[in-house]
Amino acid sequence: MANLSRTQQQTALLGQLLKTAGGRQKLAASLGPSLRRRRDYMSIARKALMVETLPDGALPIYDKEFDTAAQTVGSTPGGSFVEAFVVGEEGGDVVRVAKPKRVTVPTFEIVSNPMISITQIKERRFDLVARSLNLAKAEVGAAEDGYVFNLFDAVANAASGKASTDAIYNVDIAINAPIDINSLADGVGQIQRHDLPLAFMFFNPRDYTDLLKWTQQNIDRETQRKLLKTGVMGYLWGATLLQSRKVGYGCIYILAEAEFLGVIPERIPLTVMSADRPDLRQIGFSIFENLGFLVFNPSGIQRLTVNGRFVSSNNIGEN
Repeated sequence: MANLSRTQQQTALLGQLLKTAGGRQKLAASLGPSLRRRRDYMSIARKALMVETLPDGALPIYDKEFDTAAQTVGSTPGGSFVEAFVVGEEGGDVVRVAKPKRVTVPTFEIVSNPMISITQIKERRFDLVARSLNLAKAEVGAAEDGYVFNLFDAVANAASGKASTDAIYNVDIAINAPIDINSLADGVGQIQRHDLPLAFMFFNPRDYTDLLKWTQQNIDRETQRKLLKTGVMGYLWGATLLQSRKVGYGCIYILAEAEFLGVIPERIPLTVMSADRPDLRQIGFSIFENLGFLVFNPSGIQRLTVNGRFVSSNNIGEN
């Protein structure tokens, strides 16, 4: 192999590993850390919440946010705790937790099982194994994003019917298209009125295009120069602007910093295991993680809805 190029050497080594079960297990183990790093990059919703890896045997129990507004004349001594929102057992419906001071977060598995035909590996002109793993990683990341944005929607729905000056919840702000800087400023004000630092704004890619059309009347010349050069406007008033196809069209989330908002307890980080099917002449991988999702402070979430675009609170699809 001394005369082979680097790419040829890697291909030959990969071929040798794929021939034996032990080699495939070794390959699966080596892919884990790389996929975890790329999942963290692509699955943007987890950036909005703290990610805590649970030690063995530890229970995912977290304190709810304290309601300082309850400290008024005639209130119950010791005040009260605001509602928390958690994704239910086995990734079911979002549950509102009102009574206990602490919340136990159910954890569940998110799984992807790519199976690859050995014949297809030989027939394809690209690295079919790497491509399959990329798609599996994207599938896990998209599932994470869906759970997080559904959680944010549940908080926004709970604010329905509340007064705009409610001490806990931020009522939806309906805006007209195209998205303008004044509307975003109103949403930021709703977060900061709770003395919470601003961190993120999430957009559907089709809504984000409104920001790309802003001129020097909306943004300073330096930001506009970067926008024209890179095609991306990354920050506004210190908040990071992010896009995800899992955000519903016509829906914008403005969020406080993760430590004041919620947590993702991670029982098992993203793990890759060999899962071959010799009877079908297929090599396979089991890519999975075990985690939960909790928002313990609904004051840190403000949803903006764009008139004519926003269909319903459950349109977290592939828009």
